[in-house]
Amino acid sequence: MNDGGSLPERSKNNNANAYLGAPYGIYQTENGYLALAMGSIPQLGILLGCEPLENYIEISEAFDKRDEIKEILANHLLSDTTENWLSKLEPADIWCADVLNWNALMAHDGFKVLNMIQEVEMIDGYKYETTRCPIRIDGELLFSSKGSPKLGQDNEKIIQEFITQNTTANA
Repeated sequence: MNDGGSLPERSKNNNANAYLGAPYGIYQTENGYLALAMGSIPQLGILLGCEPLENYIEISEAFDKRDEIKEILANHLLSDTTENWLSKLEPADIWCADVLNWNALMAHDGFKVLNMIQEVEMIDGYKYETTRCPIRIDGELLFSSKGSPKLGQDNEKIIQEFITQNTTANA
């Protein structure tokens, strides 16, 4: 869109954003996944004990050699746990995070405090849990017990609303 209509050139490895250089991406570890944002490649090499990364000293290499860097990083991160990598990166203020699976997310205190789960009911009485709207208005959480409509459920109501609006506007 902003490149004259040409498609973005995506990274071959650990892709997360076509317009950001290495190390930006999601990487598998020995026991899970680790998300990494922008950062100094040599600093990552030092912190992670990955000497090959220390050779990428030019900022431009984060883009020019993105796939090469990400491949080195991906292979290295497989050698230890997410927790161990986080214990090295977080104190150095490297933007990173554990990528949670569904069960870990639901059990996480940070997710629980957001109160994101609500129960909704369909017109036929079927109830299920889903996430609520994440937006707050005047500090208030938004909840709705109304489930998703069945296909065509509100067609007549919408048609009548438009007829009323058109009649009022033309009066």
